[in-house]
Amino acid sequence: MFSLPVLILYIRDEYSLNYQDSGILWTFLITLMTISSLFTGLFADNHPKYRFHLIYFGLFVMILIWYSFQFVSTYREFLLLFSLFGLGASAFHPPSFAMITELFEGKKGKALSINMVIGMIGTAISPLLFAILHNYLGNWKTVSKTIAQFTLYISIVSFIYFIISNKKQLLFTYNISEPSNLQDTSNNSFKSELKFIFAPLIIIPLLFVSIRSRFFRTASLFTSLIYEDYLNLSKFDSSIATAIVLGFSSLFTVVGGFISDRNSPKNVILISSIGTLFFSSIIAFFINFSNLFQFSFAYLLLLSLYYIGSPAASTLIANRAGKAKRGRVFGASFSLGQFIGIFAPIIFGTLHDNYGLNTAFQFIFILSIIAMVIGFHIYKSEN
Repeated sequence: MFSLPVLILYIRDEYSLNYQDSGILWTFLITLMTISSLFTGLFADNHPKYRFHLIYFGLFVMILIWYSFQFVSTYREFLLLFSLFGLGASAFHPPSFAMITELFEGKKGKALSINMVIGMIGTAISPLLFAILHNYLGNWKTVSKTIAQFTLYISIVSFIYFIISNKKQLLFTYNISEPSNLQDTSNNSFKSELKFIFAPLIIIPLLFVSIRSRFFRTASLFTSLIYEDYLNLSKFDSSIATAIVLGFSSLFTVVGGFISDRNSPKNVILISSIGTLFFSSIIAFFINFSNLFQFSFAYLLLLSLYYIGSPAASTLIANRAGKAKRGRVFGASFSLGQFIGIFAPIIFGTLHDNYGLNTAFQFIFILSIIAMVIGFHIYKSEN
């Protein structure tokens, strides 16, 4: 998924894509992911022993999309494939986050942060790998096919290992400690599910996660484009710069997870909220986008403060939801909770094309203000 923004960097000249067109591609992906995440979360709770099968289903869907990119000839076909990619992406986070918080109940923040930082290393590896493969193979379609084939081999090997591990009863048929609650919730109507999710105790941290996620996804989508357009780097160098900034900043996820377990998630959320607001204001109003060091340093600090709060917010949601409902709540965080920011990439791209990059980052600044207000509310209301 983290390779898609770099793919846009390499196809935009061929298909004459501006920032708005790029934002539309990402919004189509988010739309289908938003619609389907709640249902994958419900499925993960009601059928816990099939959570890993659900994850692999999503992974194979994404592999198929990457293989199909080589046959694309129009922008509309890209819209379709990006949309279907959202279906595959929706099958990962709800079941995986639910499993992690259940398996490591006493160390949720630490476990989530380790999971996130290992996963977010992909933000560094993906653009770098794509750029190297493109230099070696010379064609983005061949790169897409290679990524699909390589990921398929890795997935098959890991799935075989998963089947072997099942003999030891690992992660496949384990029972969570609240089976009665799970049984009760599986019989609830969809209306009661929504009532649970929209309760203030749950919806407020979901909104916090949603706004911050849109803030990060929107900014990271355009990172490599900014490096090429405003800092005059080549596509290869833009990919490397993107890998360095996103990769290093994601390491701060571990910091947030450890502090959440040792102190309190609400304190980490507050620190992260204030920090992201401060550095987003710096970038929106004071940064010279043609200065490589100045922009990269401020951008690195902005994303680092964002990452500190990610495991804390997920830990808070897990604590409030209870074991039997974590799948649906994490599904909601990538579904109903994401809905308010679904058009953020289009807005960012449209503002950039019509009013400039400063105005586009001022939109990110506004999102960070909203997130900070919610963060303060969480801090005051959390006992």
